Amino acid sequence: MIMTTLIADSGSTKTDWALIDAKGHILWSDKTQGINPFHLSDDDILRVLKEELTLTLLPERVSFYGSGVTEAMKLRMENLLQQRFSQAEVHAESDLLGAARAVLGSCPGIACILGTGANSCLYDGERIVLNTPPLGYILGDEGSGAVLGRMFLNGILKGSLPETLKQEYLSWSGLDYPSIIDKVYRQPLANRYLASIAPFISMQIKNGTAPDASVTSHQHAEALHLLLVEAFEQFYQRNITPYLSSAGRQQDASPCQVAFVGSIAHHFEHPLRQVFEECHQLSVVQILQAPMKGLIDYHRA
Repeated sequence: MIMTTLIADSGSTKTDWALIDAKGHILWSDKTQGINPFHLSDDDILRVLKEELTLTLLPERVSFYGSGVTEAMKLRMENLLQQRFSQAEVHAESDLLGAARAVLGSCPGIACILGTGANSCLYDGERIVLNTPPLGYILGDEGSGAVLGRMFLNGILKGSLPETLKQEYLSWSGLDYPSIIDKVYRQPLANRYLASIAPFISMQIKNGTAPDASVTSHQHAEALHLLLVEAFEQFYQRNITPYLSSAGRQQDASPCQVAFVGSIAHHFEHPLRQVFEECHQLSVVQILQAPMKGLIDYHRA
């Protein structure tokens, strides 16, 4: 029986690491920079594994989940991990499979990531059997933080959201129309800027639903709630319906379970459940802000 497992949850910016024993107790944890095999060379990845990773105990198994770990990149990533952990059983998988295992364990269902970006899959309890391509925040990524930010800016600048909300955002962000356009079209990482609007949306909803909220704050919260419902409905229609068709389900058939991981799903749970449970009668079985807790549960011996 394998006694120690090193788990990695890696994005392009950071990697969370946890070494667990057979009962799922955390023996060690740390963070390093992100390891994405599309963006980093072999030498760069080995430098992170050897210099930034301070683990002194040798794991018997390594389970690495990361963005950029496609089927074409899987063997390369496993070979690099094997150089760092030569005595361990090594596995590298996509962040999407990691999300599915974190929120669904060994149960079949639909697993979704809603963070800065968005992704989803139909999961059979072991592997991904179908994936609607997310396409990124320009062509897709419905329901993501980046697309929420895009919808919000469209609303305040074109007038479908209240003028008072526009003024509050400009004051909160310290931006004006030209600087917003610059951030979106001329500066790098526009998706991160767009996703950075989500905390403002969350704050406005919280203020507007407080018992002593003003009429204006209440109007802001209502308008933003409707924006979120629209965003999550788009995510459902354009990403989830193919899985229901593939599984031979109609909308009036027995529900299929769905689970989510990511900051957007976590912070906007109420409108997300409204769309999936109330509008489409799907059972949302779990929402995690980050996958590590679920991955630890999955990898307990």
